Amino acid sequence: MLQWFVDSPLLTIFFCVGVGSLLGRIRFGPVSFGPAGALFVALALSAIEPKVALPPIVTSLSLCVFCYMVGIAAGPSFVNALRSGWQPVVVSVLAIVAMAAAALGVGSWFGLDIGTVAGAFAGAGTATAALGAVQQQLAAGGPIPPEPAIGYAVAYPITVLLTILCCSYLISAGRRKPTAEDRKKVAPIAVRTLELVGDPALTVRGLSDRYQAVVSRLTRGGTTVVAHDEEALAAGDLLTITAREDEVQRMIGDLGRPAQEEPWMDRSDIDFRRITLSNSAYVGRELLDLRLDEKYDAVVSRVRRGDVDIIATPDLVLASGDRLRVTAPREQLAAITKELGDSERTAGDINPVGLGLGLAIGLLAAFIQIPLPGGGTLVLGTATAPLILGVILGALGRTGPIIWALPGNVANTLNQYSLLVFLVAVGTGAGSGLITALAADWVRLVSLALAISAAHALVCVIGLRTVLKYGTARSLGGLTGSQLNPAPYAYAIGKVPDQRVAIGYAVLFPVSMIIKVLLAQLMVVYF
Repeated sequence: MLQWFVDSPLLTIFFCVGVGSLLGRIRFGPVSFGPAGALFVALALSAIEPKVALPPIVTSLSLCVFCYMVGIAAGPSFVNALRSGWQPVVVSVLAIVAMAAAALGVGSWFGLDIGTVAGAFAGAGTATAALGAVQQQLAAGGPIPPEPAIGYAVAYPITVLLTILCCSYLISAGRRKPTAEDRKKVAPIAVRTLELVGDPALTVRGLSDRYQAVVSRLTRGGTTVVAHDEEALAAGDLLTITAREDEVQRMIGDLGRPAQEEPWMDRSDIDFRRITLSNSAYVGRELLDLRLDEKYDAVVSRVRRGDVDIIATPDLVLASGDRLRVTAPREQLAAITKELGDSERTAGDINPVGLGLGLAIGLLAAFIQIPLPGGGTLVLGTATAPLILGVILGALGRTGPIIWALPGNVANTLNQYSLLVFLVAVGTGAGSGLITALAADWVRLVSLALAISAAHALVCVIGLRTVLKYGTARSLGGLTGSQLNPAPYAYAIGKVPDQRVAIGYAVLFPVSMIIKVLLAQLMVVYF
């Protein structure tokens, strides 16, 4: 039966993906292996039958697609992190540098080769792209050595368990000694009607800017109209407001009182509808560029992206598949729907032009070799180059008619599938070597993985909780985002269902991934 897997690489891929994904769903207490289940099944299969292998093109193709998808998805949050969230970024950088120092120090002490050390660094950081970059750097155009995958396979489950234990510690610490941030909850988005008491000396735009709110309707003298930015507000006006509940309460305290009636419930003249953005002309544009107020007397109050609702600020960059909550005269809604597209099928288009050109540019950049001090050379390769180009193009969104960004569901699908295939390729190339390595060096390998994982966790916990004095939610987001593994993140968000966990994870993920990829390659070049 095993000969079937030797004869059919396709059978090997889909068997390992399917069975590995089932394994990844099994929970061992708070721990599950997620996508790494495919790696462990592939390792087991190739350990039993060493002749099982995949063509090298499978490894290269899956790796470059995975790295590009990570970059495209992370581009916007990467730029925002550098602009505003620099403090947790510094903590993450220090934690990753500590990981590298621990890897090199302990690895040198144990006399382990740099391939195993760099692979353990990638596994402890859940940086699959770093593993691919290390393999390419060591292979230098020849056969891929098995040592990096062995180090990765040993370190991966250890770091998952250790990071989850650190999450548990942060949750416990937050309950014992809650910070001011712990006591403050993120209010949900609400729609309320505010009655103005006295002259606020504000326009609609002025109120929106001051209170991070969107005014969609204005009722004056019994007549309800769509609110316009330049409209001056007056005492007695009823304003339909979309904002977070705490902002609503602040407006009530500053400007008036809750209205006794809710004009927005009357949809006979002014109506609202949630419309899916599928018109590529507006993808990657700011909300202001739609000019719906000028064309249709319409206002967008919120945008739902994936499972998250976002207040519709004028500078919000739109993505394909966004669902816009539009308020407009009833007779205009059909025209607005036609202009925005409202097609789930079109919104899910794979965008082959942007995908193909973006990957082509990334693969051209893969040939770049950067000379380093001391005579070494950093090869960007098919992991680092697509990742960096993906971040740049994802941040740009579009260049003229070419849209670089992909719909969220498309990017997630390609990301997950390419990751699974790459892990199968890695596993089939290292299974027999893993058994030999564990039989001879399991104490040294496990100790190395523990040292690397502990260095990262220690710096993150101290930096986020003690130095920055973050609350539990932001500390969990920072720890899991810097670590990159989805299993600790799922554990954290399950225990603390706070969107600050998700935001912290999203901000640090791209920064951490890029730094780990580059550091892993530098380790190989210099050590």
